[in-house]
Amino acid sequence: MSDTHLRLILFDFDGTLCDSAATIIRLMKQACAVCDLPVPEDSFIRGNIGHGVSHAALAYADGDPEKASQLAETYRDIARNEYLSGRPPLDPLFDGAEDILRTLQSKGYLTGIITNKSRTGLDSLITRHGLDLQVDVTISADDCAAKPAPDMALLAMQETGVDKLETILVGDTEIDAGCSANAGIAFIGVSWGYHSPERLADMGAVHILSTFAELPAVIARQFS
Repeated sequence: MSDTHLRLILFDFDGTLCDSAATIIRLMKQACAVCDLPVPEDSFIRGNIGHGVSHAALAYADGDPEKASQLAETYRDIARNEYLSGRPPLDPLFDGAEDILRTLQSKGYLTGIITNKSRTGLDSLITRHGLDLQVDVTISADDCAAKPAPDMALLAMQETGVDKLETILVGDTEIDAGCSANAGIAFIGVSWGYHSPERLADMGAVHILSTFAELPAVIARQFS
């Protein structure tokens, strides 16, 4: 693939590359308790992963914007302190996550991560997993408007110099699907994340992955 025909494969992080649900659930329960809000069930928190903490906080605060703002800030503070501590959480990568990034780079694709996770948490995890060597661009919730707004995808394309017709986003939630649609790029869903394959298909996924090993062939078909 020549430098004049760059192609960019973007990935969501939580639920797509990294199985971070346990940490997110634990931190949100802590934040709700600190803010004297009802502590949600694990399944409810899990279903809100990917929305971005400011949006998700509204659900936990029963729509009260003031309480939601307090909860979001409390969650960010707790998470930031954990990731900057001497023993930050190290959530596991999904099977094949590191290999697929390496494989795509070897085939000449640019790779990136766009996530509603904070920059502190993202950098901590990708560095300790060694993914910083496997990605060309990372965009976090601290860098621009959160998904499903198109801003993260557009900024990643701007930073890498890649056109939308040469860009694909791989993700696990309808938030990722919405970002893809809003940015005018193709979307590939994964079957192991936080929203069902059926939901992702309904949101316009061109394919639902069962494993990362399928991805190179799916990408090649999409660009053909």
